[in-house]
Amino acid sequence: MPTNDFTSKLLDLEDAIIENVEFTNDKTVIHFSLKRKTVSCPFCSSPTSKVHDYRVSKIKDIPILGHHTILVYKKRRYHCDCCNKHFYEPFSLVPKHCRTTTRLSWHCISFLSHKISVKSVADHNGVSPSFIFRRMKDISFGKPKRLPQVLSIDEFRGNAGGQKYQGILTDPVNHKVFDILPSRIQSSLITYFKSFQNRKDVKYFVMDMN
Repeated sequence: MPTNDFTSKLLDLEDAIIENVEFTNDKTVIHFSLKRKTVSCPFCSSPTSKVHDYRVSKIKDIPILGHHTILVYKKRRYHCDCCNKHFYEPFSLVPKHCRTTTRLSWHCISFLSHKISVKSVADHNGVSPSFIFRRMKDISFGKPKRLPQVLSIDEFRGNAGGQKYQGILTDPVNHKVFDILPSRIQSSLITYFKSFQNRKDVKYFVMDMN
């Protein structure tokens, strides 16, 4: 198997043609393009393999061997003879209009599970703190379906939803955060708890006098 195939697999770019790899003191730059193939037009669904032109895009990716990684992607714009539209070839690693891979975004978020500052995570991965905060907004957690037998509640100072304090619910038996509430206001808590069908299953409720 050619060395290029191993490099493509390592980068999870199995359809990629690696053209060059450059190394500096703190950066790895990988030049690549995708294999030309017949694709479906996103406007009219007609198949086409006609290339209109190429554009070069620089994309930040997960660090390799402690070096920041830049993917220099020579991407195609296809032409559709049926509707006369142009469009870029599909590329799964990068969301539309982005200059960072999806896996780099999740890599940064995973770092935050440790006791490390956002700035340190940003410096380590070659991105800005504001980039990490924007990606955190993409994360959503579903509401729990059932209340635990033991439920604890407390408050902490924040700024979510225009409220100065938020509520935190925990499951002390299993040592888990049960949910984070945008408000500690009594009416909001009543509405929240009324949405659970198993309220009678809660045997102990732990709170301070506030």
